[in-house]
Amino acid sequence: MFHGFKSVGKGHKLVSLVALGLGAVCFGSIPYFAKIGFAAGISPGAAVLLRYILPAVLLAPYLPQALKSGPSSRHYVLFGMIMGLGAWSYFYALSMLPIYLAASLFFSYPALLVILRALGGEKLRSSDKLTLGLVFGALLIIIASTPLPDVDFIAVAIGLIGPLCYGGLQMVSRKTPSYLPSLSIAACIFAGAVLTAVPFALVELKVWHGEGSMPSTLPILGLALIAGLLPQLLLAYGSSDKSGRKTAYTTGFIEFGLAILTGYWVFAEPLGIGQAVGFVFLLAALYLTNEPSRLPRYLQD
Repeated sequence: MFHGFKSVGKGHKLVSLVALGLGAVCFGSIPYFAKIGFAAGISPGAAVLLRYILPAVLLAPYLPQALKSGPSSRHYVLFGMIMGLGAWSYFYALSMLPIYLAASLFFSYPALLVILRALGGEKLRSSDKLTLGLVFGALLIIIASTPLPDVDFIAVAIGLIGPLCYGGLQMVSRKTPSYLPSLSIAACIFAGAVLTAVPFALVELKVWHGEGSMPSTLPILGLALIAGLLPQLLLAYGSSDKSGRKTAYTTGFIEFGLAILTGYWVFAEPLGIGQAVGFVFLLAALYLTNEPSRLPRYLQD
């Protein structure tokens, strides 16, 4: 989030790697805080609002001047709105599906990025075709290995909105000129995410039927701080414009792996050979993704 808050020099390399790892762990905690939040009566839209409200408030002083600076600022607000929509789809999937399935849907974004590039006229490489095969094979295996009562196909369809949004942001962000300071860009993005989250949260006040059987303090603090503000700070410190594919793959591996383990250990979700094979396929597709670090980190989750 705060790209001015960044390590410099070789002496900070280890600290930067630790910060990246801890940031990925924080993002990997999202399913845990989401699930206990749903049990406490927090809706998917409210969960998105909790995740983005603190960065938006902290960066609000930079927003007025950014919005006056030209059309680029409005593009970044739109990016934030798309990011908020993608986050809502992930939380909705988490509310209706096993964690491993919701996370697998989100990490199908390499295939959707390939599809969007093809629709944009780019020629597919052999690695792109392999990525498509790995992701589609993974989702088929994982869904087929999931007990039918646990599969809400509407939630599956909604869950695919998230990776579609991420893939779309990967595409358009590369072509958007940026003459704004990093903090102004972040202010626009988080403001856009909040703009998306508020209507969802308000509508869900009337239609969301959460259990309301658990205290809400822990999930509120967890979503706002551990899964919201803290990872943005850690990943902004640890990342750089030179962050490579290996770093992006490692953080993605940690996020995805922790989500799977959370479902298995904390929520007793059964996992079999089929799911394990699907996870390996998705991780392979993630590794094949050639441009994981094009986006600022705050556009990635």
